[in-house]
Amino acid sequence: MTPLIVFVGFLGSGKTTFLRELLPNLSAAGVEPQVILNDYQNAGVDSFTLQEHAESVIPISGSCVCCGSREEMFDTLAAAELNPKTVMLMEANGTADAAQLIDLLTCDLRAVRYTLPWQLSVIDAKRWQRRDEHNKLEAHQLITATHFYLSHTEKQDSKRVSEVMASASHLNPKARWVSRKTFASEVAQLSTEAPNLPPRALRSSDGHDHDHDHGDHVTTHHFASIEFSLPDGLEKSLLETFLRSLPVGVIRAKGLVRLAGQEGEYTVFDYLGADQNINLRSYAARPHLAPLFLAIGPHLSQQDIQNSFTNLLKNALPSTQ
Repeated sequence: MTPLIVFVGFLGSGKTTFLRELLPNLSAAGVEPQVILNDYQNAGVDSFTLQEHAESVIPISGSCVCCGSREEMFDTLAAAELNPKTVMLMEANGTADAAQLIDLLTCDLRAVRYTLPWQLSVIDAKRWQRRDEHNKLEAHQLITATHFYLSHTEKQDSKRVSEVMASASHLNPKARWVSRKTFASEVAQLSTEAPNLPPRALRSSDGHDHDHDHGDHVTTHHFASIEFSLPDGLEKSLLETFLRSLPVGVIRAKGLVRLAGQEGEYTVFDYLGADQNINLRSYAARPHLAPLFLAIGPHLSQQDIQNSFTNLLKNALPSTQ
């Protein structure tokens, strides 16, 4: 069988960053990672940043793989070309119901080629349980985890780090805390054991396949995602001004753009609304995507945000000509 590892964490917690830095460690351990990346509307942005480190990166855009995109998830798992060194890594989107997803992957026959899933929950030390109405969802994502990883610890004092770790361990005392290095070692060990594990028995005691009722989906899907194209050669200062002017309902924004002055390079940007933090990363590889902007949050208005960008661009035109 092939190891199946699921990465869960609230929007902006650092799942993709963890994956990006984990992949070289797995490759160094002789593992051949494949990645399934689930995100709102356009998963291609983050898949572009991972593709140089994995055997394959398959984006699944749209709703959560635990409900609206679950058929695409199972089709992707079934179609994957596996070998004894393969490890399948799946990043769920930031509002996924982890319990529903683990239930699906544990009980559905279409996942029979894979081990029982491990779940690594990425926990944001800075923002943990400071998300107001989203605190319940963030905490719920930890219940089924086998492993915890603490992200965004920089600039957090030891008291805050200890409080977050204690809070998470109280919710799920069985989950193991790991670093990227120790987790890579554990995954590599699982990879050596997986081919010799017995086949999974996924049928219920009455002999019928399990069915899944998503009526209790904790995320209620009041989250929305919006996307629109960005112009080529956008001024960096204009992009930063636009991101910091986004309404408070935008929890996370990201995208891809070629900034003014960039020759043969592209920039992937990431914005966290809670503290208006902007992260820019440049890549020499040419992406398969056109420049775009993507935002995620509850009850967003695409028209209002797009109009805001258009007006900002118009006002900047006289000074850029």
